[in-house]
Amino acid sequence: MDRISTSRYQRHELIDWFSQQQLSDSRVAVIGAGAVGNEVVKNLVLLGTGAVDLFDFDRVEVHNLTRSIFLREQDIGANKADCVVRRAGEVDPNVSLRAFAGHFRDRLSLAMLGRYDCVISAVDNFEARIQLSQMCRLAGVDLVNAAIDSRWITVECFAFGSGDGTACYECNLPESAYQKVAARYSCGGLRRRAQAERRVPTTAITASIAGALAVSTALRLGEAADSRARRIFTDSIGGASRVTLLERSAGCPGCGASGSPPQVVRTRNRWLSKHLSGELEPSLQHLVRLSDALITSYACRSCGPVPGAERYLRRRAADFDDSIAVCQQCGENAIVIEVRDVFRLGELGEMFGLEAVPAKYAIVEIGERSICFDLEEDPEP
Repeated sequence: MDRISTSRYQRHELIDWFSQQQLSDSRVAVIGAGAVGNEVVKNLVLLGTGAVDLFDFDRVEVHNLTRSIFLREQDIGANKADCVVRRAGEVDPNVSLRAFAGHFRDRLSLAMLGRYDCVISAVDNFEARIQLSQMCRLAGVDLVNAAIDSRWITVECFAFGSGDGTACYECNLPESAYQKVAARYSCGGLRRRAQAERRVPTTAITASIAGALAVSTALRLGEAADSRARRIFTDSIGGASRVTLLERSAGCPGCGASGSPPQVVRTRNRWLSKHLSGELEPSLQHLVRLSDALITSYACRSCGPVPGAERYLRRRAADFDDSIAVCQQCGENAIVIEVRDVFRLGELGEMFGLEAVPAKYAIVEIGERSICFDLEEDPEP
């Protein structure tokens, strides 16, 4: 039986601005299965969304149970996304639900991201939001971001699918946000082992409001005549709400001076060999910005070259933490590590030859234009 012909969605069909058929044909990615993520998934499933994919690397802890409708005591220690998807599937069997355990940066390629109608971010830190905004902008998929504390709710929308140079998440991000991100890393650019994450106090009330506003915003993105980015700021106690249009910033580190994202070329990591063989623009002086910073040098300031340094060289810095700064020869915290994400094309050729570069994508500056080479295999060809 046609799912739209059933009585389950009859109240939805009475809404003049709402298309149940369009919603049943849509695909949405939800990043984060915490308090807000639970509410987002709940609303998407109750609405009869066609397909919902949920991404989260974290495991259930006891404090999650006061704010997450789909989590139970027996879930403690299990992956959040798996637990949420299992129980959300009981709400409406018509909705296709999938759980992806792991960090979204490792599970989502640009090609996969581009097949969603919208991405809803329910993560709890600036770094993840920045990374997700950059990826959604490149993939040309709309992004809704939700954030909460114990009283306030912020929901932002970025219509990257419109392709008209809308502001990105970083365009209006204060310097203090970058300072918080930097605090998570050592001066060598490696993740700090002992960095204490600040716990933000939240409640089920702010989570439920954020989840409702995020999904409501996502529903209207494709219909909005004005595709400019905007922020909804709501007080859960006083009830006041304010909508602010978010303008592009010419000095934005996320989208720079260009209003349009780079042209994306799918290469499956063959872009470097094509450049070096002359199949593409041959200049070896072109600047290349990789999506992932790489370790380019590793030596002890006391001992000099370190045996086994090749284990770290040419690898992603994100694969390690600052424990590798301790020299295995002298036992001192004396390793000097260079981490870079910008190279000349010729440098990468010398480093990797025809090998695959360990990054999601590479943005090459050619004159006044940029090309983004998607380096990953498409997990869903």
